Parts: sequence; C-alpha cells; structure tokens
Amino acid sequence: MEQLLHYVWKHKIFPLSLLQTTSGRPVEVIDPGLPNMNAGPDFFNAKLKIDGTLWVGNVEVHTQASDWLLHRHDRDKAYDTVILHVVGESNCDVYRTNGELVPQMVLTCPDTVRLRYEELRQTEIYPPCYSILASLPKLTVHSWLSALQVERFEQKACVISQRLERCNHHWEDVFFITLARNFGFGLNGDAFEAWANRLPFRAVDKHRDSLFQVEAFFLGQAGLLEEVSAEADDYYLILQKEFRYLQHKFELPAPMSVEQWRFLRLRPDNFPHVRLAQLACLYHKEQSLFSRVMEAETLEAVKKILA
Repeated sequence: MEQLLHYVWKHKIFPLSLLQTTSGRPVEVIDPGLPNMNAGPDFFNAKLKIDGTLWVGNVEVHTQASDWLLHRHDRDKAYDTVILHVVGESNCDVYRTNGELVPQMVLTCPDTVRLRYEELRQTEIYPPCYSILASLPKLTVHSWLSALQVERFEQKACVISQRLERCNHHWEDVFFITLARNFGFGLNGDAFEAWANRLPFRAVDKHRDSLFQVEAFFLGQAGLLEEVSAEADDYYLILQKEFRYLQHKFELPAPMSVEQWRFLRLRPDNFPHVRLAQLACLYHKEQSLFSRVMEAETLEAVKKILA
C-alpha cells in the first residue's frame, strides 16, 4: 500500500483541487519533490502551498499516520524538515522532535491506479517509448536529445541566476556555493548548498590565509564539531575551541544540525567531513577561485586549479 501511495504522490495522480490537510487547510501541490532512495524522508525539495503559504521542504509517505511513531520519526531530527505527512489513513496526529505538529493529508488512490499498479510500475521502469526508439530515424532522436540538453542547461542557468540574486551579484560566492553543492553529489547536495548559503564569506576571508581557521569555520558551521563521539580526538578539540572563538568574534548564526548530513551508503572518502576539509583546502589555496576558472583556457587548466 505504501509503495502505491508513493507512486500516486510522485506522479500527482490525484485531483489538483479539493486537497486539504486533516485540519481542513487547503493544499496545493506545486512540485511533489524528488524521490529519496536513501535514509531520510521519502521526497526531497517538495513545493507546496498550505492555506496559501508556500512551503519548500520534504514529504514523508506512510500507509497509516501511526507509522510515523512506529518508525520513531518523532525522535529523529532528520524528519524535522518534513512539511507534509501524506498518509492512506489518518489514525493519529504526528509531531516533530520539538513538539511541533506536522501537517497531515490523507491521499486516496484512484481505483484505476490501484487495479493497474503492477503494469504502471513496470512502465515506470521501462517507459513505453523505449521499444520504438531503435526504429526512429537517428536525426529525430538526435534532435530530441539536443532539445533535452538545451533544456537542462537552461534549468541550470536559471538556478545559478537565482543564486546570484541571493548573493547580491557576488560571483565568487555563487561559484563556491555551486561547487559545494556538487561536492555533495546527489546524496548530500542539498545539505552542502544549505551549508554554503549560511557561510559568512566575508568573515572567512579575513582568516583565509590560515587553513586551520578555514577548517574551523567550515566544519563548525556544518555542525560537525558538535559530535560527542569525536571529543577524544585532540585535533577535533582544537578545531572546536577555535570555532567557538570565531563564532563569538563574528556573532555567527547557529550551525547546521548534524542530522542534516547523510552517511548511509557513502564511501568513507565521500563523508562530509572529508569533502569539507577538501573545500577548506581549496578555499585557502585559491584566493579568487571564480576568476581563476574564468581565465582558464582549457579543461585541463580548470582541473589543475581544482586539484
């Protein structure tokens, strides 16, 4: 049943009107979000309007509302980012770790989907067009792929343009935020971008000549200097002490929660700690990273800068 609800939510196979929470507030689904195949909420980066207010966050799907408690999501901060709990049956209210009520909506599966679910699921794995692609003229396929390529570049350009607006047209900051997101790959991309967005770049720049202090900034703001299990490590304790000093000196905002980072199915080389240390080294080494990349004339030159 839960997989069926996932399918219905993912493909928005429900009336686009008359959706509402269990408390009666109207719900408009702008974007159902991206399916998550790893630990954490079922869908990331969903865009919804609840009672006219735009929300961007994660969505969790369960057969019954009580599954939230059964899976201990009420004790897991990774689920504090859930903006809507989608259920087949609402048999209780659910709450975040801080006691806030999570908006909840009952999703009804259309009978046509329920009866044809297995067929539809197979179609999702192998789209109906796959069997005829080989028979199409190569020019048609090439034109289609070219159009998709242009569309993808336009989407990426739009995202960068939005970042540029948020960063007051500071290209160095925009480049670093974009680079940071890619350091997180698909699994931690959102977390890396959220971390980079809260970095006080001008404050970090004042200590850019010290790799140690840049590491303290980066790991501290990522919430990775708050872990109790690491307190026996001498270098960790020194970094933690330095971050406390920098945090007080620059009145830094609260660090991210460590629960925002995901480690499941990650190779050790891709752990956030390692990736952030690599970014710190790059930020320390290259004073004008965006300018250097723009001046590079070959791909090899860019690779050398980022190495």
